[in-house]
Amino acid sequence: MSAFHYAISLDMINRHYSEPNRNRYESKYYWEELYTLIAAAGFNRIEIPYEPVWQFGGRSGVPMTQYSINTKYGDAKQYKAFLADAGIDAVSAISFDANLFVRNNQLGFYFGASGHFASQAIEFAGELEAECLVLSPTAYAGRLQHYHPNLNVDDASFIEQTRELISNLASKAQAAGVKLALRPEYWSLLSLETLTHLVAESDNHVGIALNTAHLQLAGADTTAFIADNAARISYIQLADTQLNDCASFRHAANPAFPPAQATQVFSDVGCGEVPLTQAMQSLQQAGYNGQVSLCNHQTRDPMRALLRNRRFVNQLATQLTGA
Repeated sequence: MSAFHYAISLDMINRHYSEPNRNRYESKYYWEELYTLIAAAGFNRIEIPYEPVWQFGGRSGVPMTQYSINTKYGDAKQYKAFLADAGIDAVSAISFDANLFVRNNQLGFYFGASGHFASQAIEFAGELEAECLVLSPTAYAGRLQHYHPNLNVDDASFIEQTRELISNLASKAQAAGVKLALRPEYWSLLSLETLTHLVAESDNHVGIALNTAHLQLAGADTTAFIADNAARISYIQLADTQLNDCASFRHAANPAFPPAQATQVFSDVGCGEVPLTQAMQSLQQAGYNGQVSLCNHQTRDPMRALLRNRRFVNQLATQLTGA
């Protein structure tokens, strides 16, 4: 039986939108208690989104940049020591997306800022001894098309610029001892076929970060995708959704919270319609024994999500034993 190493993604915390008590999420004490609760739920690894916005305005309580970590803990080594005391033994991965840099009609700015801050994310991953950087290959298609209305999915020029960016980042990641892993996304300006082609042509310098909810919403057969790409899968994000189709909102300005839906797209892991057990059985059969992050993308109730995750993993262990 394959040995999976489970982590909790800190993307579970809703950091981007106003709500009651939101200021707690910008406070150091909130995150320090969260680490202990993650450990209490039986998980000893975390995945950290790298978000440059937390470098600005002095809001360094959110542990998602080098600036924040160095301000509050001195350096990455001391932060890791603090995590260890809280019961967190490792950082499984750093994730990064470029949505912050879609703000004008200059693609040069988008690619330049994306490369600059993704390079910082790679350094951050190296300092925290994370195995990989999970990279969103493009920002939201809807945001890009707002400023660039002539951009279509798989635009040839955009692909070429993205290919160059990925190649440069892969070289930096290799030098830092970090694996670069591209995440197929339903809201991307690159199709699933184009992304897998970019990975295949990278000569094993770039892997795939498989997110189960994104694959379902993109209309992919998860079991078949795993079988076809098993050798290239470097990281797993278990994510769930109650939706099966994204046609009406995939190009919305904020496709994770589509205007025509009554709720957000993602559910807590195990509470949606994604066949997660079948996906994990496929990974086990393919011999995958790497990191698996449970991603409750911006859940409404983080503490309940942790307990749901523990229940799901306990059930999964029983099911996989008999697989």
